[in-house]
Amino acid sequence: MQNIKFIGAPKHLLNEGALSSVLVHYASCEGYTIGALEYNFIDSEKMYSLNKQHLNHLTDTDIITFDYSEEKAITAEVFISKEMMVINADTYSQTIEREAVRLISHALFHCLGYKDKSSKEKDIMRRKEEDFIFSVSRETKQDV
Repeated sequence: MQNIKFIGAPKHLLNEGALSSVLVHYASCEGYTIGALEYNFIDSEKMYSLNKQHLNHLTDTDIITFDYSEEKAITAEVFISKEMMVINADTYSQTIEREAVRLISHALFHCLGYKDKSSKEKDIMRRKEEDFIFSVSRETKQDV
C-alpha cells in the first residue's frame, strides 16, 4: 500500500493523482514499493533551520530528503523550499510546476539510490528528472 502526501503545496500547482501514479511507476520499475512518501512544501526559514539542525549547513537549499527506506520499500520525508523552488524556476526559465515536479522526482531518485555528487552522477540524475517530467506531462496531457 502506498501512502503519498503533498503537504503545503501551493494550491492548484500539482496534479497529485498523476504525480502519485508516476512516482509509483518509477519506483516499481526499479523494483521498489512506496510505503510512505511525504512531500512537505515549507518556507525558507524552516528549510534553513532543518539544514542547520540535521546537516550542519548554514545555507538555504531547495530540497532535503530524509530517507528511512528499508530493503526495497520506500519510506521518506521530503522538504521542499517554496521560495527556492520559485527562484530555481526563474533562474532556469522553467514554470514553477515543472520545477516542483523536478524536485519531487529528485527526492524519489535519491530514495532509489541515485546520487548527485559527481558530474557523472549529476548528469544521470538530470536525465532521470527530465524523463520523469515528461512522464508526468504525458499523464496529465499537458506540458508541465
